[in-house]
Order: sequence, then structure tokens, then C-alpha cells
Amino acid sequence: MIFFDPESESLLLPEKLVFSLTVGGLNSHLLSVKEKVLLLFLKRDLKRVVKFGGGKLHLAWKPYRTVYQCENFTVALSPFGAPNAVALAEELYAFGGRVFLVFGYCGSLSPELRGGDLFLPQMAIREEGTSYHYLPPEEMAEGSEGLVDFLYDFFQKKGFSVKKGVIWTTDAIYRETKRKIEKYCSEGCMAVDMETSAMFCWGKAKNVHVASLLMVSDGFIDGKWQPFFKNGSFILKRKKILKALTEAYSSLKI
Repeated sequence: MIFFDPESESLLLPEKLVFSLTVGGLNSHLLSVKEKVLLLFLKRDLKRVVKFGGGKLHLAWKPYRTVYQCENFTVALSPFGAPNAVALAEELYAFGGRVFLVFGYCGSLSPELRGGDLFLPQMAIREEGTSYHYLPPEEMAEGSEGLVDFLYDFFQKKGFSVKKGVIWTTDAIYRETKRKIEKYCSEGCMAVDMETSAMFCWGKAKNVHVASLLMVSDGFIDGKWQPFFKNGSFILKRKKILKALTEAYSSLKI
């Protein structure tokens, strides 16, 4: 089945849905967001960035979305998964967002990526459904080169272990099978997540800049899954990364 429809406009527009579900819908200008948008998936990460960036709750988006305005960018809390991240990005784009950075977590498929490392996908394997509504199947899912390079250079200079490469994005977190992992590893894939390929394709379709900065939270080692979430070093490094991320995105010139 072909999901991509190159001709038709959607009958459900994000601004219309947001108007109907938020306080700001009474005055649409109140919903405006900054050009730079940061999407996060964990409440604790949101709290850190808001603290580091001096963010204030964007009341107009309540009770539908959790959105904060920092001095130089907007930050929003997204549910996990490709459909949710892209839906939120669509809504924030409708009210002014033009550069989108996703900070999340990934599983390592490569011995080059260890727990707590940073990974910047340049390309993504499209094994989710959302991207196929935005671009035809033959299109590549690619991040914005300039934004990826900026983040890579910034975090390298800060002394973090960061690598660039290919990621596998899947909707089915519990179907990361041995055969698939071996296949994608053999094709040079270094990590797996649930949102990147959809965000990249959405960005290409909308002609906006999109990048994903991912922290390695788990991995497949010798055929077994190993989590790093509760490691003391992982927790400390995450705080440092979020502080550096806030600094990096604040300093980014559009």
C-alpha cells in the first residue's frame, strides 16, 4: 500500500486542532513559538533544560501540550514514537518553529557506541509508518547537514564522546530481532531508535532543518540486551549533556 499522496492537502490542519484544545485558541497569536524548537521525551530532561535555559511555561498551550519558552528557543515535551513526535513538530511548525532538534535516547548496535556516548544520525533506515505519509519510499531520511555538523563540533570541543552515522528507526521496540540487528549492522547501521527517520522525512517535506542528538541508553552486546539507564556514570553524564545542549542550542545562529 502506498501511503504518500503528493497531490492532496490535509483536511485536518494542526493549527485548527491546537486552537480547539488550548487556552491560546481564544487568541491565536498567543500560541506563537520561537524559530528554534527542542523536542524532549522525558520530564526530567525537560526540567533540566528549563532550569539551564531559564524557561517559562507557555501557558497558551495548556492543557493540550507542555511547552516552555527559553530565551532563545522553545522546548516541548513529546510522547515517545514517530507519530507523536511528528504530530507535535507539525503543531509547533504551524506557530513559528523552523529549526527542530530532537534530544532522545538510542540503543547501540555497534561496539563503537558505549553507554552514555552521544550519537548524531546523518541518515536513518525507515522502518516506521509515519515517514511514508510525507515522502515516497525511495526517498532517503537525512538530517540537516549543517545542524548535525554544528552539534558534532560543539560536543567534540566540550570533550564528549560523539559519533555520526546511520540509525535504524522502528515502530516495534519489542521486535528488534537477532536477524534484523545482524542485517542492519552488516549495512553499517550503528544504533536504533523510534523517531529519527520520521522526523528527518518530515523536515525534508516541510523544508525545515531537523537533527537528532541521541544518548546511548542501552545496547546489544554479544547477542544480549544491556541497559545503562541506572548507571551512576550515565546519570551524571546526562546532566552534563543537557547543560551543554542548552548552551549549544542557545548559541546556534539560524
